[in-house]
This record gives sequence, C-alpha cells and structure tokens, in this order.
Amino acid sequence: MSSQKPSADGSAPLRLSLFKLAGPTILGNLLLSLVHLAAIKIVASLGAEAVAAVLAADRIYMAMQLIIFSITTGTTALVAYAWGARNPEEADRVMKLSMSIALVASLALCVLIQFVAQPLVGIFGLQGPILAEAAEYLKVLVYFNVSFAFLAVISAGLRAAGDALTPVYVVAVGNVVNVILAYVLVYGAYGSPQFGVMGAAYAAGISYLLVAVVFMALWRSKRLILKPLAQPFYSRERVRHLVRIAVPAGIEQTFFNVSIIGFMWVVSLYGTEAFTAYGIGVNILSLSIVIGMGFSIATSTMVGQQLGARQPQEAERAAWRNLRIAFGIMLVIAIVLGSNARSIGSFFIDSPAILDYLVALTIMVAIVQPMMSIEFTLGGALRGAGDTRSPARIMAVGIVFGRVMLTAIFYFAGLSVYWVYAALIADYVIKSVMYLYIFRQGHWKTAFERGRQAASAQA
Repeated sequence: MSSQKPSADGSAPLRLSLFKLAGPTILGNLLLSLVHLAAIKIVASLGAEAVAAVLAADRIYMAMQLIIFSITTGTTALVAYAWGARNPEEADRVMKLSMSIALVASLALCVLIQFVAQPLVGIFGLQGPILAEAAEYLKVLVYFNVSFAFLAVISAGLRAAGDALTPVYVVAVGNVVNVILAYVLVYGAYGSPQFGVMGAAYAAGISYLLVAVVFMALWRSKRLILKPLAQPFYSRERVRHLVRIAVPAGIEQTFFNVSIIGFMWVVSLYGTEAFTAYGIGVNILSLSIVIGMGFSIATSTMVGQQLGARQPQEAERAAWRNLRIAFGIMLVIAIVLGSNARSIGSFFIDSPAILDYLVALTIMVAIVQPMMSIEFTLGGALRGAGDTRSPARIMAVGIVFGRVMLTAIFYFAGLSVYWVYAALIADYVIKSVMYLYIFRQGHWKTAFERGRQAASAQA
C-alpha cells in the first residue's frame, strides 16, 4: 500500500502495508469490543440496574486507563522511530522503560481505588446495593490492571515494530476465556458459584492475567520481534522524551474521559432509561471506534517509521492515503448503522422506552462516522510523529465548544435528551476541521527531533 517513489534523500521508501498493520489491529479491537457487548448481553437478564452498574464501572475504569494509554502513545512513537532508524536496541530500551512506568502507575491505582471507587461510580446516580456492587466491580478491574498495563505496552510496541498479528492471536485467546467465564460466573453454570454482576468483573480480570502471562512467556523466550536484550534502559533523556510525548496524550484522554463522564452524568439526569441507552450506544459506537483505532495505530506506525528513516514526504503520503481509505470504509459503516438502527438496538434491550432512545443515538453515531475517520487517521499521524500536543488542543476545543457548551444549553433550556445526544455531532465537526487544518501546516514533520532536542537540553 505504500508508494515506491524515491524519498527526499534519494533512498527507497519503507514498504509498509496499511492493511497488514490496520487489519489485525481492527480485528483484535473488534473482538475486544464484542467481548464488552457480550458481557452486557449476559448481564442484561439480571435487569436494567445491573446493566447500569456494569456500564458505570466500565466507564470509570476506561477513564482511569488514560495513564496507560498515554504511556503506550509514547511507546508507539519512540519504538516506531527507532525501528524505522534500524535501531532495535533503542526499541528494547523504550519497551522496558514503558513497562516499568506502567507497572508503577498500575500499582498506584490499586491503592487509590480503595478510597475513590464508590464516589466515582456514584456520580451516575446509582444508589443502594447496586452502587456498592458497581464499586466492587470497578475495584476488581483495577486490581488486575497490572496485567492489562503489561499487555497494553507490549502490544503497542509490537505494532510499532510492524507486528500487528501476534497481539491479535494472543488477545483472542483471552477474549474467548473472558466470554466463557462471564457466562459461567454470572449464572453459576457447570457447578460454578453464582456471582451475578461480579462474575463479569472476575472474568475480565482473569482474562487479562492470562494474556499477560502468555505475552511474558513469549517475550522472555525471545519469540517476539522485539527481543529483551541484556542492557541498561534507564536514562534521563529517554524518560524526558517519553514523558514529553505521553503527558499531552494523557491530557487529551483526560479531556475526553471527563467529557464522556460529564456527558453521561447529564444524560443520567433524564432517567435510567436514557442513561442505559447511552451506555449501550457508546458500546455500539466502540465497534466503529476500533476500526478507526486500527487506522490510527497503523498510521502512527507508518509515519513514525518513515520519519525514523528520514522520509517525511513518504510519511505525509501514507497519512493522506490512509485517510481516503478510512473515510470510505467508515462511510459504509455509517450507512449500515443508520439503516439498521432499530434492529441493532433491539438485540441488546427489550424495553420500548430504552429502545427509542437507543435508536436515535445510533443514528447520530452513524452521522459522525466519516468525521471520525479524519480524527483517528490524522490524529494517529500526529502522534506517530511525536506531536501529541496538537491532538490534545483539538480534543479540548471540540469538547468545550461541541459537547460542554451545547449540552449545558440544551439541558438548561429544558430540551429533550435527544438534543443532548446531538451534541456529539458538533464535537466531531469541530475536531475534523481542526485536524485537517493542522495536518496541512506540516509542523508535525519535525516534532520528534524537536522533542528529542528539548529532552537532551533538560537532561
């Protein structure tokens, strides 16, 4: 999928295939999203409150994952650059440093969650036993977060080096275990104790642990493309460079997750039906998000490796080509979602009130699909180049002017929840326009070198 025109320095461009990078990533993330949807389907028979508890805990857990996401963003950029520069030793040092930081962050969350679990899930209006159960659900997920952090970092590193298949194979095993265990533990099947809602949490945690153990065994036995080498990995310059990339990515995700949580809180004011519909709608949206994320990660890898090989024009060509392909695919998804909104919604919920909300939200999700392709593809290109500040600024502007302000106006004007749902469209319009403008400026092509120079000056 890459052009073979000579690059600016006369060397042949790297041969990188979009679909070999994006395809496995999309498949792996799609399987993960299907697991989340399967968990909702399994828990749904326990009642709407049980579903609300799972949705609330999952939302908070994903928000807490912003620390891991920011680390893996730095991992992707630095490993891809090192791999493009034919420097596997540096890629190994980055991997080990990222794993160490992720381990410390995960252990800190395990301590913090003891004090904040119930207040956090409580912001969605849960009360009584279901509040306590949602808090315990969240605690279980966080306890297993050390395993999740390790598999997230090593998966990011492998994709950045061009191996997108191995993470899919390994995680797919964990996904199968997750679904089977969720059914067994929630309902007490095959002689197992019946844990109800908590069974889904235990199933997810055990699957994370299993995948982490498999990854560790493969990595330590040097069966992965990234091999552990006997060398020191810590340096102040490397830490500072990783942090310079990771912190803006973390800020971006903070804006995103705070806005999502705030948005869900406003929706919860309209009642359990509207809140449950939005929670299910977000999980339906995640099916298209994983496709966008596949293009994002693939573009990050391609841009990072091309810049590491000193081929900035090839990096730009790859980004625009990937955007055209992603736009076409997500346009098809939009048509499928919009024309089958009621059928899709009725698969997850039987309540007529919730279904009406869900159908409207699914149609709005369909409308934003083409704009999502712009955010994911060009956002991935900027992050792969080491420019994580621009995506953070774009996210902040889109949220403040697209979601927060419009949501507040609609709510205080006494408009229906359908108007609140529609704020999603304004958010994506703003972000897609800004991404196109900033990417065309081209400052991202020198972001990595500027970051490395700044890190060296501070070390």
